[in-house]
Amino acid sequence: MGIIDRRRRRAVLVVAVVAAVLIFVADALSPIDGAVAVLYTGVVLMVAPLGRKFIVVAGYISAVLALTAFLWGHASDLVGGALLRLVVSLVAILITVLLSMRDRSARISLAEQVRILEASHDTVIIRDSAGIVRYWNEGAERLYGRSRDQAIGRHYAELFDESAPVDEIDRSMREAGSWSGEVVRTRRDGARLILASRWLQRRDPEGRAIGVIEASADLTESRRAQAEQRRSERRYSTIFNSAGFAALECDLSDALSLVLSAGADVAASLRADPALLAAAVERIVICEANPAALEMFDADGPGELIVAELLAFSIPDARQALETIFVALTTGSTQIETETRFITRRGRTIDAVLRLSVLPDGTDWSRVLLMAVDVTERNEARTKIERISAELAHAGRVSVLGQLAASIAHEVNQPLAAIINYGKSGKRWLVRPTSDIGEVAECLDKIVSNANRAAEVVGRVRFLARKSAPLTDSVDLVVMLQDAIELLRREIHSVKATVRVELSTPIAMIDCDRVQVQQVFVNLLMNALQAMRGIDGHRQILVRIEDSGDSLTVAVCDTGVGIAGDPARIFEPFFSTKSDGMGLGLSICRTIIEGQGGQILASNNDGPGATVAFTLLRNNPDEGRHNRRLIS
Repeated sequence: MGIIDRRRRRAVLVVAVVAAVLIFVADALSPIDGAVAVLYTGVVLMVAPLGRKFIVVAGYISAVLALTAFLWGHASDLVGGALLRLVVSLVAILITVLLSMRDRSARISLAEQVRILEASHDTVIIRDSAGIVRYWNEGAERLYGRSRDQAIGRHYAELFDESAPVDEIDRSMREAGSWSGEVVRTRRDGARLILASRWLQRRDPEGRAIGVIEASADLTESRRAQAEQRRSERRYSTIFNSAGFAALECDLSDALSLVLSAGADVAASLRADPALLAAAVERIVICEANPAALEMFDADGPGELIVAELLAFSIPDARQALETIFVALTTGSTQIETETRFITRRGRTIDAVLRLSVLPDGTDWSRVLLMAVDVTERNEARTKIERISAELAHAGRVSVLGQLAASIAHEVNQPLAAIINYGKSGKRWLVRPTSDIGEVAECLDKIVSNANRAAEVVGRVRFLARKSAPLTDSVDLVVMLQDAIELLRREIHSVKATVRVELSTPIAMIDCDRVQVQQVFVNLLMNALQAMRGIDGHRQILVRIEDSGDSLTVAVCDTGVGIAGDPARIFEPFFSTKSDGMGLGLSICRTIIEGQGGQILASNNDGPGATVAFTLLRNNPDEGRHNRRLIS
């Protein structure tokens, strides 16, 4: 309690004490025969605002003073009119105490009700029968932008523009004494408010209508949110139905509940119990499907899209995709993408990329948006491109063989000539009078060695020319490079060039297609030799091989005429710098290297010549897919 309240209490108590003393003196010493003690009721009323304790104490002290004054002045005559006046005074004091306590309880209750009205976020307005505002709580101040002083005493129609069903309100107030509904009002700053309002008729003790108590709650923001939600749902529905790809809204809550009930390790549970996945799939519910989804899965309506039926005759890829989806969802993922295959209701096999998104109001997986893109044509086109690339690679190998025919003939002729010579020598050793079996055996060994050499040359050529599916194997690039150099040995001699190989570190094995990568070596070496054929001076090819751990880089540098124009163009199909060139060799090289997961680039040297470099990855994520799909 503040200083002012304490001072006021002290002043009230002082006045009450003085009044009680004066009343006592008047009652005890005054010759007046009236009931002076009745004036003690004024003392009780005076201290009543200070609290119940003060009321009781004041009443008690007043009764004691009245009794004391009676005994003082009428001790010799205890019966008669004086006693009656004393009884009347004591009864009046008691009644005053009781009424003061009751009045204080009522005031406290009323004050609490007023505080409740003030604390309410809703608006509470009390107006009389003429429409004049008599009460305006803090909620009304905040909502309508007018203070209590600005509102009380004015007609409520002056405070805001109102749109309400007047006839309905009047009829309901006459018949039931109350009304509830919505009204639209404009606050002081012009903002439009939507209110849920309830009106109650005020009546006096005789039942006459004396005004209205109105309580209203602001619905503006909630209605705006509802309208925005409806607009958002309409936009979602429009996008959902007009999307050019398949979109389905699914309920996966029951399916995932079943999967989670099987154990904490979802992946292990699905692998250990194949029936668990089938049972979970049966619980997937497709709630909505857009026209693109119906067309994609050959269905006439969403009711025909039952996941269990779509997967009943599906291929094993779908099982793996579903396992991936279930595991990802149970670990907290909300965005999942995978590729799989389905069999439609009409038996078509389609490749599809699936993307799942858990919608914001579907945290229990009850609303999951599944988008599916049919990539069947894309995969078929990719397969055709890869098949054409393989055929181009084969054509390139055959064209290279035409240029290498003379060199190959020279390589084969040497061991054949040696075989003939060693065969004749052995025959001569046998027809001598004394046969030298040791010399004959040595000749036969030479014959076998040279025959094997010729077979290896022919085998390399046939393998290079054979039109077969690429095979990935672990090979040594250095050995492969040396084989390519041996194939081009005669061409190297004819150009009068030298080939030097530099290794940064001992080269480890790498997985690649040996035939195709060897074709790249042969093409790059042949191009380097042809670039140096018409120049004067030193002709040298430098092959550098660097191992960076995750990849190998091979650079073929020559001292030829260099590359005219943009070096990147030499990898374009049918682009050739030679008048008799087909423009396929380097294009095929790029196809082979990129198919192996690597990259090939060309650039001119600072000095004479050019450099063509390519990389091969040790861990090629696309290699398995590439080898599976490449068709010879």
